[in-house]
Amino acid sequence: MNRKREFGEGLIFNISNYLFWFLLGNIYFWVMNIPYLFVALTMSLNGNVDVNVILILSLIPMGPALTALLGVMGKLTRDGDVNLTKDFFKAYKENLFDSLFFWTLGLLILFVIKVDMVLIANNSHLYFLNIVTKIISYICIALAFYVFPIISRFHLKKMSIVRLSFEYLIKKVYICIISFAVIYLLGIISNKSFQVVMVLFSVSIVTYMIMYLQKGALKDIEDRLNIKDESKLSKGNK
Repeated sequence: MNRKREFGEGLIFNISNYLFWFLLGNIYFWVMNIPYLFVALTMSLNGNVDVNVILILSLIPMGPALTALLGVMGKLTRDGDVNLTKDFFKAYKENLFDSLFFWTLGLLILFVIKVDMVLIANNSHLYFLNIVTKIISYICIALAFYVFPIISRFHLKKMSIVRLSFEYLIKKVYICIISFAVIYLLGIISNKSFQVVMVLFSVSIVTYMIMYLQKGALKDIEDRLNIKDESKLSKGNK
């Protein structure tokens, strides 16, 4: 009976911890993205939901915040425990410049592709070019599921990050497919009866799921790097 009670109390304690971590992580993520929330809300109230320069600029802070949350959730998948406030802002600071570089570059590429697609949409002679731009946009989005988890875990040169991301996109494409599917499912659920739950936990749930799926790939990268210099140790092992 005592064992059952201890198990029950432990299970409830763990569930409570995870709910707290997911909630707090989600809050920190959106606090760091107040510019986007303000712009998105303003555009929504004005009935203007088109992609524009102001919206793209407001999205720039999302890169470091997302990478920091990935770093925290990655530590949670490995250790089962995390000091979320300390680890989040530490990861935010450590990953700031790399995440800003890749996130801003990705936004710029997608914005240019969006403009190109609008310009060539009504030109039948450029239909093939329209297909090419769509393929490039899908590849950019797919790469994000590998680039930012790698940034959140390792200190690497930018070309190494790109090379590893392409490699594991090919080797472990199922991670990208499952991630897309989960995000799509959460999008459907958020329009149904679980809107409050999705608002409170959705980003943390997605990042935790991505890092859980990436756990094997990141361990493989760590083994391949075989890093001995402490200044280049994976961030999760410092």
